Amino acid sequence: MSNQTEEMPLTEAQIERRALVAEKHAQAKTLLRQQGIDCWLTFSREGSDLLLPYVMGGEYLVGQAALMVFADGPTVAIVADYDIGQVEGEFDIIHAYHGDWKEPFVETLKERNPATIAANYSEGDFGVDGLTHGLWLKLTGVLESLGMADRLRSAESITTLVRALKTPNEIERIRRACEVTQRIFEDVTGILRPGLSEMDVHEFMVERMQTYGVAPSWEAAYCPAVTTSRRPAGHTPPSADKIQAGDALQIDFGVFYEGFASDLQRFWYLRKAGEHGVDPKQQHAFDTMRDAIRLATELIKPGVRGYEVDEPVRNYVKEQGYTYFHATGHQIGRMAHDGGLTIGPRNVRYGDRVTGELLPGMCFTLEPCIGDMGIEENIVVTEDGCDWLIAPQTEIYVL
Repeated sequence: MSNQTEEMPLTEAQIERRALVAEKHAQAKTLLRQQGIDCWLTFSREGSDLLLPYVMGGEYLVGQAALMVFADGPTVAIVADYDIGQVEGEFDIIHAYHGDWKEPFVETLKERNPATIAANYSEGDFGVDGLTHGLWLKLTGVLESLGMADRLRSAESITTLVRALKTPNEIERIRRACEVTQRIFEDVTGILRPGLSEMDVHEFMVERMQTYGVAPSWEAAYCPAVTTSRRPAGHTPPSADKIQAGDALQIDFGVFYEGFASDLQRFWYLRKAGEHGVDPKQQHAFDTMRDAIRLATELIKPGVRGYEVDEPVRNYVKEQGYTYFHATGHQIGRMAHDGGLTIGPRNVRYGDRVTGELLPGMCFTLEPCIGDMGIEENIVVTEDGCDWLIAPQTEIYVL
């Protein structure tokens, strides 16, 4: 067993990492007490659980690990001895095993005797479904041997909120990710011209990410997703097609900043020679999306359910002569698509994810995209409404 002692001075990054972990542990303890659950258990091996960054500072543990946050009392990490550096200073008690992980795990369960043990599995939310079938068998085998199998339950009611309720430090990182993303959009405006290909723009943005020291917030092959109005937009790699005068250009793009993601879309129009404005149809579609997003921000406040925002926004878009089939918005955080509560319609695809209440600290995209046109904004729910995480696009970028 290792209790935490500091022998070497910490770097600023280590201090910030430990502060984030302390915030999430405190948040989890509050939720556990509110819901009458004794223990939140993350049972992991080889980085198998997407929730690792919420219960520890890193994203990967090699050996079998049991990370335990209790409603009351010290937090416990049971890790392989070669993994101890990943959790040092982040848990009150660390058991670093050399051979058998079961012994310290069983001893902790006997000593703490939790009446309920919440583990990371879910039928409906990929983001909190980290317990693999093999790990389930290992875990239930131990619990059965202790007569504790009936104490196991899903941690989904805890973990969806641990993911969703961003602390001030987490919100600041998402805001910074948005700022870098917008800066790269502005850099694109400075070089955009007919004759460049979608791939040229993509490669330029990759270079800018390297310059700013950030990484794409989803698959690099299509982040950024650069598409002209002459082909369908979406999460698709860029083509070699040349951008022409008279084209509209849409870019869907986000970056990771210190482990947190942005997800924004911006829209440009390249005028033909002698052209002074934008095609009225494109202008109307853009104005509809912009105003639909504004409507969403007026509806968002604590206590409102996801579908209660989606429905009037979707109806407004329909009144303007358009439709869209995806959700109005999804959560952002450690991932660009962060799972959990969704601002979307009540249907089979989204299920219970749209019926939960919006709460302060939740961060969402807003993206009622129309056909092959799209703008996407990022917001944070506040005590009395919501705030932009970056200034929204209010007009088409005309070149």
